[in-house]
Amino acid sequence: MELERSIDISRRQSKEHICRITDLQEELRHREHHISELDKEVQHLHENISALTKELEFKGKEILRIRSESNQQIRLHEQDLNKRLEKELDVMTADHLREKNIMRADFNKTNELLKEINAALQVSLEEMEEKYLMRESKPEDIQMITELKAMLTERDQIIKKLIEDNKFYQLELVNRETNFNKVFNSSPTVGVINPLAKQKKKNDKSPTNRFVSVPNLSALESGGVGNGHPNRLDPIPNSPVHDTEFNSSKPLPQPVPPKGPKTFLRYQ
Repeated sequence: MELERSIDISRRQSKEHICRITDLQEELRHREHHISELDKEVQHLHENISALTKELEFKGKEILRIRSESNQQIRLHEQDLNKRLEKELDVMTADHLREKNIMRADFNKTNELLKEINAALQVSLEEMEEKYLMRESKPEDIQMITELKAMLTERDQIIKKLIEDNKFYQLELVNRETNFNKVFNSSPTVGVINPLAKQKKKNDKSPTNRFVSVPNLSALESGGVGNGHPNRLDPIPNSPVHDTEFNSSKPLPQPVPPKGPKTFLRYQ
């Protein structure tokens, strides 16, 4: 029984092994087929790589050629542009110099013309100033000057008349006071306070004279004022009223008032 069982087990294991081997062989064939396909694909890829490499080399050479041609064309174009720009610059420089010379000539002509105009205007100005200085007076100016001169003459006469009246009334006042003092024999004592007087002691009962008299008109008579006459100013020259032979004891005539009213000028 055990032998049969072991044989059965061995057979079963053999079948399993055979199945396993068959599966492995099938898998091996499948792997070999896959490897062959991969080899073909690798070979195809190598062929593509070589083709692409050749094409890349060709393209690189083409690019280098195009680059060299482009650089050469760029250099030629730059040279052409430089020559063209130099020609245009020469033309513009020549035009600029020509225009500058023309403008300078125009400026010199204009300057000379302005100098001539200035000289002519200066001469005209001098002639006009000379005419202005030598011009005749206008009638209204002459009339105004005449009126102003008349007003000045009138004012001078009024001022002179006022001065004469003032002197007359001053002398008349002095003469009347002198005559009054002579007739009534009055000699008023006029005094002023003397603040510099020294104060007496308290025990001194004598009155303090704090007044200092000043000369009166009678005292001035002895000294003589104005041409030997007491208390009189110098007489007005050629005046019939204030004669040097005037008698002081005889009263003076009444003063004659001015004939016309006194007018005063108002200047604006």
